[in-house]
Order: sequence, then structure tokens, then C-alpha cells
Amino acid sequence: MRKILGLSRLPVMIEAPGLLASAVSRWGDDPFARGSWSLIGRDGTPQDRITLGTPVGDRLRIAGEATHPTRAGMTHGAYEQGVAAGTWAAGLGHRRVAVVGAGMAGLGAARALAGHGVETMVWEARDRIGGRTCGVEVGGFTFDLGANWLQQYDDNVLARLAERIGLTVVATDFTDPLVLGPARGPVPEGLEGELRARLEKAPPQAAVADVLESWLRHPAPFPAAAIRELVDAEIVMDSGAPLSWLSARHGFEPGVGEGDRWIVGGYRLLTEHLAGGVDVRLGHPVRRIGIGPHGVTLTGDGRTLDADAVIVTVPLPVLAAGGIAIEPALPEEHRAALGRLGAGRVEKVVLRFGDRFWPVHPAGYYRVHGPGENEICEWLDATAADGTPTLVGLFAGPWLDRLWQGSDSDVAARCAAVFTEALP
Repeated sequence: MRKILGLSRLPVMIEAPGLLASAVSRWGDDPFARGSWSLIGRDGTPQDRITLGTPVGDRLRIAGEATHPTRAGMTHGAYEQGVAAGTWAAGLGHRRVAVVGAGMAGLGAARALAGHGVETMVWEARDRIGGRTCGVEVGGFTFDLGANWLQQYDDNVLARLAERIGLTVVATDFTDPLVLGPARGPVPEGLEGELRARLEKAPPQAAVADVLESWLRHPAPFPAAAIRELVDAEIVMDSGAPLSWLSARHGFEPGVGEGDRWIVGGYRLLTEHLAGGVDVRLGHPVRRIGIGPHGVTLTGDGRTLDADAVIVTVPLPVLAAGGIAIEPALPEEHRAALGRLGAGRVEKVVLRFGDRFWPVHPAGYYRVHGPGENEICEWLDATAADGTPTLVGLFAGPWLDRLWQGSDSDVAARCAAVFTEALP
């Protein structure tokens, strides 16, 4: 691999052996994602998720992880909302339904509709299915550049599907990462409980940054550095959003660390199974949805599709940015909900090495705090996939603007240096 120096500015690269193969995500730049997963902003509440998923008349419904009140940001939440939307459309007697997007929600909707005998067509803008699940081959094996874990495993419909089709899954313990870098003591007893209590008691329109700023004026009995590091680990890493925007009361949503397991071979094994028998048209972006008294019309790149109803499953930031024109416009309550929700940016890198050079840790999970405020990354040891030494890193915070410059190989080298330079 290449050793990187000077992370406070654009790094200088020095060649060194070891890195065999790599892959890098670009979710922040992806026009069909515009970020990672949905989050609640300082003016929002979970009710905004419910509002966004409420049907618009009897011909349009928005579905996806952003509309799930208790499983937001998770693949099974997206799938459940897709199934609910498909069941809704079938229950209204629609015989021909269009689905926009072939991610987990779109595939869930299509399968539910097919189960009710409804003619269904899925238009997908990308040249692949899966949405923000994205399997890529790295050094002869498939890894996820998007969603990685089956979360809330014991109550996860996709986990049950993975079991039925015989997929191999590996547990990850997020509660006990090995923290690399400068010596840090354990999280002080009671600190996480105090953080949660302060967030829950915050004013309705407060952001996480407001709570943190007030707390740090009088941090005792906790060290200020410990408070900042806990916020970075528990909130910045899990959201990738500016703390000045993220809701104090509702930005700390459940999900991570509830029996999480990753799929050996990647989510692609699930999405390909779910897409079996589904009519998916790849490379079919939707630019406009027209809703009339007798049906809907999808328009995109010289193509049109008429149907009785449409289920829209594109990521929330794409909708919020007007990526699809909906006519007539969404009701005011839906537009207001869109304005109070958003998405952060968490990027991922997969690194394959010739030799293992990092310490074995029972949890197979590592954390590195960056040099700047709110800069953090966490690493999964994915060597169990096929025995080749492999690290999967997730990065969040301001340093993404520096680390993610240049080619994918440049990014991979910088990220590898962040990990190796933190080793004892």
C-alpha cells in the first residue's frame, strides 16, 4: 500500500507494497442517492416520516426507509415500506402499477404487487438493481459498498429470508471496538446515559450541536474530550450529518448494534433473489410523474409509461432536490416533511491486503478518531469472507472533503494510511 502523510491537507503519497485491491463509494456525489440514509433535522419529528409515506390520493405513494417510523435508515425498513405500499395499491383494485426504483423498497413493492396478481413494471435509473445496496467485486470476492448489515436481526424480515436461502452471516459487536491511535481510556461510566438524557430533554427545535455546546461549558464530572469522542462515535459516525442540523431529540434513532450481522458475499445475494421474476427496466430514469383522474404517466429520456398508480421509492434527497417532477405538486404537508428530513454522508472503502498487519480483536471492529473535530472512521475486519486479509472502512465528518479527492486508488491509499498510522 501507499503511506500517506499530512492529513490536515491534501496528502502526499509514498509508494509501499501490500494493498492488493480496493473499492471506494461515492454516495455524496451519486445523483441517484445524494447521500447515505435519511435523518431528522432540527425542526423535524418522526411524524414527518409517517406524513411522507401517507398516500397522495389513490394513485401515488412514496415508500422507502425514510418513511418508516421505527426502522428508518435500514434495508428491512425500506423493504417493509415497499411491501406496505404494494399491498395498498393492490387493495385499491389497481391492475397496472409502476414502481420507481429497484432498491429494497422497490423490490418489496413489486413482489407484493405480483403476489396479488397486479401487472407491475419497475423503472430503475441505474444500470443495476439494489439502490443503496451495492455489491462490488474486490480482489475476487463481492463486498458491499452500500448497506452492509442486517440490523435488528431478531426482528428483521430480510434476515429470515437470508436464513431461508442459506446465506452465511457474521455477527459484528459494535459495543466493543478496539480504539486505535493515541491512548484513550474507556468511556466514563454514565457518560452515554447522560448524553441520551440531555438529547431527550432538549427543546423541540434544538440541534445536537446546541446540546453539545451547552454541555461543554460545564462538562464536569466528565472530561470534555470524552464527551466529544462519544458524540463522534455514537452520532457523527452513525449519521454523517452536521451536528448543527441534526435533531437533538430525534437524530439519535435506533438500529445500529441490535444484533447486526453482515452477509458473506454481500447484499447482492438478497437483491438478486428478490428480483427474480420481477419486470425491472434498467437504465430507465424517471424525470416526470403526471397524475390524472384516470391514471399516472411516467416520462423519462424519451420513454413513457401509463399505469393506474405509481409507487416512488427513490432516496429522500433525490425527491427533495426535485430530481423527479411530480404534477400536480405534492401536498403541502408532504413538502414540509421533505424539508424537515435530510441525509448525511458516510462513505466506505474496501481494502484487500496480501498479509494481515493489524491486531486480532474478538469483535472484529476498530475505531479511529481523526485529527479534526467530528472526524471519525470505523473498520470491519472482513477477512472471514474468504480468508484474504480485508478491511471495510466507514468514514464520516469534515475530512471526507480531503480524503475523497482524486481517483478511487488515491482515496483508498489515504484511507489505508489513516488505519495503519493509527496502529501501535
